Amino acid sequence: MMAEALPPETPREVLMPWMAEQQKAAEWYRYQHNIQEEIVGTMAEHDISTLALKGTHIAQYYPVPETREFGDIDLYFYDKHDDADRVAHKYLRVRVNNSSHHHSKYNYRGVTIESHYDFLNTHYPPSNRRYETLLKELAPSATFEVLFLLRHMAGHFAASRITLRDVIDWTLTCQALKDNVDWTLVQKTIRQYGMESFAVTIGTIAEQRLGQPAPLCAVDGAISSGQKLLSRIERDIVYGSIDDHKSDGITRLGWKLRRWRELAWKRRMVYNDNPAILAISSLTSHTLKPHSILHKQ
Repeated sequence: MMAEALPPETPREVLMPWMAEQQKAAEWYRYQHNIQEEIVGTMAEHDISTLALKGTHIAQYYPVPETREFGDIDLYFYDKHDDADRVAHKYLRVRVNNSSHHHSKYNYRGVTIESHYDFLNTHYPPSNRRYETLLKELAPSATFEVLFLLRHMAGHFAASRITLRDVIDWTLTCQALKDNVDWTLVQKTIRQYGMESFAVTIGTIAEQRLGQPAPLCAVDGAISSGQKLLSRIERDIVYGSIDDHKSDGITRLGWKLRRWRELAWKRRMVYNDNPAILAISSLTSHTLKPHSILHKQ
């Protein structure tokens, strides 16, 4: 199972480390999965429903779920996230960190858990508040999964970068759920929030570079992905548009301002909010959580 992704003629000096890494990834996946089941069970004992998001949930759409590595476990507790934090503190005996707008965080038996207050960061951009309302109306459903994952990916794209794994995640999710998704609503939402060129380009990359069927919402013929834009996004996925900054302090603030300026083209692709309102929204969000200004989250 672990070596199926490599061609038969792969040299032993490549094959053996590959298999070892795959085995480690599978073992870690199973450990994280057990941790998630324990937390879900604990919450259920206190009448708290749980919805798994992103990595742990998306893995089921991979041919071999154990090969889909992920870091944090992202959980959503509907309208009981405060209760979930109290249960985690009392019964899991963890210290809960509430320094983020979007989720609380704690470490349980070596695994980082993010308890989401909402599906999206509703402080930025402003349009996320309307998008969040739609997601809450749809969850849990196949249409919710496709729209949530697309907006989540768009947010990472606009703020920094995405990776091939993000493209694969969304493509496999769309493919697995295609018969149960309201594609008319998906296409309408993509147009309404100005994400057409982004969705189409990501679908084109999936089809042309990864050999995967383009998601149905990206092939309605409403817009085509130009080669220049396609190449730019492919380079960005592989290399990024701006180097990361590891340090804290005032130099990080300068780097964040430079990043904001240089990533304007990405924000235009995924947000149709007024640019001035976007800037004010970002500043307000950081002001409410000042630790996020000078320190790496």
